[in-house]
Amino acid sequence: MQPSTVSKKTYQVILDKDENGMIFARCDELHANAEGKTEAEAKNNIKEAIELMVDHLNKDKSFSLKFVHKY
Repeated sequence: MQPSTVSKKTYQVILDKDENGMIFARCDELHANAEGKTEAEAKNNIKEAIELMVDHLNKDKSFSLKFVHKY
């Protein structure tokens, strides 16, 4: 018998920067948005927002993020 594999859902997150250097993150699939003064802060904030969305929508809590830079 083969061990079961758990598949992870991957959500694409678009990262963009405004003229003042603020980083914006959005996941269009879940309609989740976040921002941060740094890329690390924006990534952490969008991860938290997605965790809340996934929990609220009763989706599989095993997921990963694919970040796409627009800057």
